[in-house]
Amino acid sequence: MKQKVFNITLICSAILLTISVGFAQEVGANFNHEPEIIDFKYLKKTPVEWIRTTPYIFEYITGKKDAATSQGLQNVIDAKKMGYRVAFGFRWDFKQYKWNIPEPGSAKEKECFDAARKILERVGASIDIFTLGNEPNLETIDADMKPNSDGVIPLVRFTERLLTVVVDPFYKAQPKLTPPDVYVGSIHAPFGKEQQKIPAVVGLMKLAETNPRITGLSIHLHIESLGEIAEGFRFARSILKTKPIIVPEFSLNRMYKLHMPDILGDSPEGVAFAKKYNRDPNMKLYEWYSVANSKLMDAEEWQAMFATRKWFPADALKIFYKAFKGNGVVLATYGYISQFADANLNSNSHGWFINPIFPRKTLKPEPDGDWTPNPLWIKDFTEIVNEGKRYAKKRTSQTIR
Repeated sequence: MKQKVFNITLICSAILLTISVGFAQEVGANFNHEPEIIDFKYLKKTPVEWIRTTPYIFEYITGKKDAATSQGLQNVIDAKKMGYRVAFGFRWDFKQYKWNIPEPGSAKEKECFDAARKILERVGASIDIFTLGNEPNLETIDADMKPNSDGVIPLVRFTERLLTVVVDPFYKAQPKLTPPDVYVGSIHAPFGKEQQKIPAVVGLMKLAETNPRITGLSIHLHIESLGEIAEGFRFARSILKTKPIIVPEFSLNRMYKLHMPDILGDSPEGVAFAKKYNRDPNMKLYEWYSVANSKLMDAEEWQAMFATRKWFPADALKIFYKAFKGNGVVLATYGYISQFADANLNSNSHGWFINPIFPRKTLKPEPDGDWTPNPLWIKDFTEIVNEGKRYAKKRTSQTIR
């Protein structure tokens, strides 16, 4: 009898099981909370096929913007018509507006959800991925990220109700539309020990893992050290076991901030740089950045300065992309066009302006007047976008015997 069972096992093992695996580690352009700055001329300058934006929904709740006439929303519609794929969601600035998360069925919840419905009525047909929030662990009052007296975490409940009360009913009422993939998040700094302790962060991740309607989890990785990339994924994968992840925002922003007080001439290479470009070797980096943002800088000097920084990983985009491939990331989007660039920086300033592929507020334009692509990133960005597109189109068959 044992021999017969063994033979049956061998026969079963010999059956060919063909599994189609869709590789989709794609990279796109992030326009953050300002779809108004989507510029198709510059989108065409790289091979991106995805755009991402998460408008400030409180601008629509308060009446500052009208969903029916918003140019930013029109840009989303136009992008879809032009063949781009769209990752979309809302930034819920409850903390900034000093709002508690609304109670279910309350007037304030209705106000929030009515605004969301109006926006979906305008752009719902254009969305491929819908994220249920943007850095909610930054944008929510602390009390609403902890269990209430009923043991319910208000932020987690609101997030799920956004799906069940607004998003799903909208698409069910319009069966001709294909519902988007839905992601929970985007979790800010999942590598941070303090963030990992927040009940709402764990609750949102568990919601992503257990709710069958939710495709996966969205996280943001703005790092201070390269090791934080691995830690962010370790924590995410400790709860989200197999579902996909998206990374709508990633950068070295915390690393830039750490080095704001450094001086140009802190190494022989830095001294040589300062001499060549007629800069004071004792100039702080934040002072040099301020010059760039106030007067605009030649791309050559911009690139040359970073080449003198031992802390700066010039291949950062490829390092990120390798981690994405190893951790089930299906889409990542990177800052594309400058939103702002402070001309009066200090030692505690952020360096968001260093990130964009087109840092129009920092670098001098090209001779023809076009925005200059960021020499720090343009080559590697183009390469990883193309690599992602190749993976997305590839289907492999794994034969198990």
